[in-house]
Amino acid sequence: MIRITFVAIIMCCIMIATSCKKPNDTIVEKCDTETHRETKSVYYWKTVFQLDSTELDFIKNHDIGRIYLRMFDVVNDNYAVSPEDEAYPTATVRIDNDQYYLLGNILNTIEIVPVVYITLDALRAMRGNEDILAKNIVTRVRNMAEYNGLPNVEEFQLDCDWTESTKGAYFTLCKAVRSNLNKLDLAWKLSSTIRFHQLSGDVPPVDRGVLMVYNTGSFNDPDTRNSIIDINDIKPYLKRLPSYPLHLDIAYPTYSWQLLFRKRKFIGLTNGLEIRDISKFSHNGPGLYVAKQDIPHHGKIIKSGDMVRSEISEYAEIKAVKDRIDKLLSDKPHSNIIYHLDIKNLSNYSHDEIRNILSVND
Repeated sequence: MIRITFVAIIMCCIMIATSCKKPNDTIVEKCDTETHRETKSVYYWKTVFQLDSTELDFIKNHDIGRIYLRMFDVVNDNYAVSPEDEAYPTATVRIDNDQYYLLGNILNTIEIVPVVYITLDALRAMRGNEDILAKNIVTRVRNMAEYNGLPNVEEFQLDCDWTESTKGAYFTLCKAVRSNLNKLDLAWKLSSTIRFHQLSGDVPPVDRGVLMVYNTGSFNDPDTRNSIIDINDIKPYLKRLPSYPLHLDIAYPTYSWQLLFRKRKFIGLTNGLEIRDISKFSHNGPGLYVAKQDIPHHGKIIKSGDMVRSEISEYAEIKAVKDRIDKLLSDKPHSNIIYHLDIKNLSNYSHDEIRNILSVND
């Protein structure tokens, strides 16, 4: 079974609101266990859950009602001694114990959605043993939620960029997760992330989905304009959106990154390179920079001649995509989600720009 190593993580008890309706929520269904509140949301995708005062202000000022909290990743183990051990959790989130004093009443109505990211290698490795993988994932998440006092969990999400060749294994895993939720008497709904290329295929056996409107282009192609978000990459898929038979919330990017190429071959992601330092880099086009010399960076060497493509989530691009999606989903209730809660990146947007991203049909 999956190797489970618990990290001593402490979090205050976050209680959900006793009312099914809040000022910024739209009730899609009657007030019962089937209710899915349409509310402004964020992903939290770090290995330490530690909200500072600026992040707490962001949550309060933008009426955030739901946080998708990454709990851990599932990866494969090439040295496993048995098939049951070929997938295991890594990068488990650690919740800072000072949160007990920081959260106060700000988060007492926030819903937390645990998210588990599953790599394709792990999915392939566990093919035929999906029920074992599902049991271990659900048990681990349940234990983490209980240990940290998270009684406001109403939903659990699987994040996996499944392909046509791995679709069968992923759908089997989803069914097994639902079964294990029932066995453990967990009244959690199951959701799945959905990528654009998956809109034309079969629908996963889950209760709802989140359409991930990012990483829309080919990041390993040196000629890609912007692999984070580009409306030209998205246009061919949008016609499939209105007829998709699963309830979809929409996640928009607010992050940036730097992509490193050597002899036009992608060699990895990086951040923090001083690309505007003209003594180190020459500007070679929109967002493109070429190293003039060997540059030490985070224990590695950026070699002379290496190309860096700097990509950001431009608000104008986000708005162009969002306007189209809002129009196509004008008759379908949905929530908008920011990926992810990182103040350094979010500071690049004005209050009104963030409000517009989170608002539906605004």
